[in-house]
Amino acid sequence: MAAPYLSSALRQGYSLLSGSSTTGLVTVTSTGQANSTGASSQSSPPCSSVVEVGRLEDPVIENGSADIAYPSDYCTLASYALGQINADRAANGTRPVALDYNQAAQQHADSMLYFGYFSHYDTQGYKPYMRYTLLGGRGADAENVAYFYYSIPHFTSTGAVESAIQDLEHSMVYNDSACCNNGHKYNILDPLHNLVSIGVAYNSTYVYFDEEFENVYVNLTLTVASASSTDPYFVTLRGTPTQSVATPNSIYIAFDDTPSPENTSQLNAGPHEYGPGTLVGGVLPPTGLFGGCGQFSTGTTVCAKTWTFASSGVDIAFSLADFVRNYGPGVFTVYLITGSSTDSAITTISIFVS
Repeated sequence: MAAPYLSSALRQGYSLLSGSSTTGLVTVTSTGQANSTGASSQSSPPCSSVVEVGRLEDPVIENGSADIAYPSDYCTLASYALGQINADRAANGTRPVALDYNQAAQQHADSMLYFGYFSHYDTQGYKPYMRYTLLGGRGADAENVAYFYYSIPHFTSTGAVESAIQDLEHSMVYNDSACCNNGHKYNILDPLHNLVSIGVAYNSTYVYFDEEFENVYVNLTLTVASASSTDPYFVTLRGTPTQSVATPNSIYIAFDDTPSPENTSQLNAGPHEYGPGTLVGGVLPPTGLFGGCGQFSTGTTVCAKTWTFASSGVDIAFSLADFVRNYGPGVFTVYLITGSSTDSAITTISIFVS
């Protein structure tokens, strides 16, 4: 009569590229013009001052926003979920995360309940880090999703929904190997995460639960602009660090084809996992007097025009033009890497090139 469901494992952490020397709306048109947007705040204001309760409607993302319907007991449920997450992290010796309010979490929970599907993808064909970027995220994002189903009305109180969240969280940490190769568990316990945005959407028989774990260490702004007639895709990352983090050593660039809509049958059929896109090369800091740099073992290598990452400020600039020239229109996601894989990213910012 009751059944919890978890998505398949999040596929991250692949180090497909290695440097030879040792993550509002960002949309780029074919002419290279772009919007510039700032980072979401890392502070944690009172939940009731952030969320807006509303009637569930089509939560499609358009122009950097969506009709998002937080349930009336959202703040209670989000606080409860945060407590469960941090109890699991404490039991495994991992520091707590703080509650964030990036709308990607609630938007995706709303979408799954509204349309009746279960997937990391959505009806617009977006992957989690794309939704995170489109709704203002400028850190790095990694998603867990799960749902609970009863064949008869059951979720008629806040307590009943809390019980479902408890069961789903427990399954993701302590019973995750069979379904998902411990992908949810590793995500929940990842020590690099410092924030989490929670999505909860439910009716009497379904609870959809979304955890968007974030690595937000810089109050960051990304801009894509035209540097010249031959370089319409010049990217700048600027901001101020808000917490201590290992100094990034490179940027990985991952490519996804332009998202296309999917219906509920397609979404429910899978795949029920997602990865960081196809890693197609990256950006390395300049070295020496003449602005050269090392080389990635595969893919396209671009030498950054500027690369400053210090407690006083961040200023990284590079051209995306070679990637667009080599791979065509689509979604290019910027992974600012502090280690040797996408697991160590502090940005997953998607740039949509048409």
